[in-house]
Amino acid sequence: MKRFFRMILTAMLALPLGALSAQAAPVKGRILVIASSEGTLELANHTRMSTGFFLNELAVPTEYLAQKGWEIVLATPEGKDPIMDQGSNDKKFFQDKETERARAEAFVNGLKPISFQQTIQGGLDRYDALFIPGGHAPMGSLMENQDLGTILKDFHAKEKPTALICHGPAAALAALPDPAGYRKALVDRDVRSVLALGKGWIYEGYAMTALSDAEEWPGEVAKGTEMPFHLEQALQLAGGKIQVQGMNQSHVVKDRELITGQNPASDLELAKALEKALKK
Repeated sequence: MKRFFRMILTAMLALPLGALSAQAAPVKGRILVIASSEGTLELANHTRMSTGFFLNELAVPTEYLAQKGWEIVLATPEGKDPIMDQGSNDKKFFQDKETERARAEAFVNGLKPISFQQTIQGGLDRYDALFIPGGHAPMGSLMENQDLGTILKDFHAKEKPTALICHGPAAALAALPDPAGYRKALVDRDVRSVLALGKGWIYEGYAMTALSDAEEWPGEVAKGTEMPFHLEQALQLAGGKIQVQGMNQSHVVKDRELITGQNPASDLELAKALEKALKK
């Protein structure tokens, strides 16, 4: 028996400090994380680019909050595994470089998604906060998804913390009365319809941030074409009060229950802002 306990103690001491603290932390509640299973996005010239979630934007906030005792529940539209933007699987996006990148990838791979319908049917009252990471994927069909609109409206009505980062705020447009029509009008550059269909958004008048046009343009120049629409404008035309600051620097905006981060560099600051909101 003594030998058994010595083996357990040796194994515990061999674990990284973060693993010990994550295991020891009591479960405080659940955070619902939304991601897309789409791997491509059609651009303005009708070519398609590979996309998905941005690794650090998904992993850094969720791993941080998991270590603080929050259970992370991942949901995608049909319960399929989300697709990672392979361009984000790079140590340059992480402070501790390769070690942190590898840990982030392993953490995300350990999250097994459920579908939006399972999420809703299981009861949204089970969740204390909502988080949507970026990557260009939210600019696709995720922002048209009616089930996501239902989820967003429930969290908004109950004033529960709702955090989005980089391109993630595009998904918040699913809470419009006709999000599919709004997206089509954006893609078609139909300004009259955009203005008409952008009315009635639950986040109208909210201060928020997202990836700025200035941060998007270098990628567009490299591709030789534009995104299907510009996120900063799409949010503004629906009534969002956009606040952007600098280039590729951490910037987080909080207004009521909504917490938004401007870019990948905002990952940890957004996680801490969400943690603070959960403590209230």
